[in-house]
Amino acid sequence: MDFFHHREEAEDVVQEVLMRLWQRERTHDATTHQGELAALAIKATKNLCVSVWRKQKLRQGVPIDHHLAGVSSDEQADKELQTREQAQIIDNAISQLPRSEQRLIRLKQNEDLSSDEIALLTGIPIRSVRTMLSSARRNLLKLLK
Repeated sequence: MDFFHHREEAEDVVQEVLMRLWQRERTHDATTHQGELAALAIKATKNLCVSVWRKQKLRQGVPIDHHLAGVSSDEQADKELQTREQAQIIDNAISQLPRSEQRLIRLKQNEDLSSDEIALLTGIPIRSVRTMLSSARRNLLKLLK
């Protein structure tokens, strides 16, 4: 709760992590040791908190005066539009990847998970996660060209 200062947001994060862990256990008949599961829960909770916090900061934004310092409003509007367009192009390209690659890329980029965390969460061996992420990035680069 200290992270967000709102009980509801903290409860939402905990619920999301528990749902992910429950889905992981349902889809992967892996025998995870209790210590590993606890470590994964802690790490996943931290990462999800950071992700939610970042999204909140992006929504709140920085005061307009900060953005306009030394830049005309037209230039700033163009930059913001370009940034949004680039994000949309990348998201569309990710959507064209195979589902397994989409999932890994989004876990890595959006959830800010490490390869080790992705391996624990998905049940895929760490070397395979790294190989699949590398392949996904190459495929994404091809789509973007």
